[in-house]
Amino acid sequence: MSEKASDQLIKFLAKKGDYYVELAQQHLHDNEPKKAKELLEGAITFYAKAGLKDKIEETRKKIEQITK
Repeated sequence: MSEKASDQLIKFLAKKGDYYVELAQQHLHDNEPKKAKELLEGAITFYAKAGLKDKIEETRKKIEQITK
């Protein structure tokens, strides 16, 4: 049985958001908080398109930690 296109799109957007979060973590490790924040904001955009409210909140908390 194949997945619906909408389910595939949601999975794609979630994976893209997750990738941006991972990349942001690497930039934080490399002491590049500005780039990390930009990536996390991009992740929020992907999560919003996918309708993943929990992931959006988690990512916003990470942004808040960076800006402190």
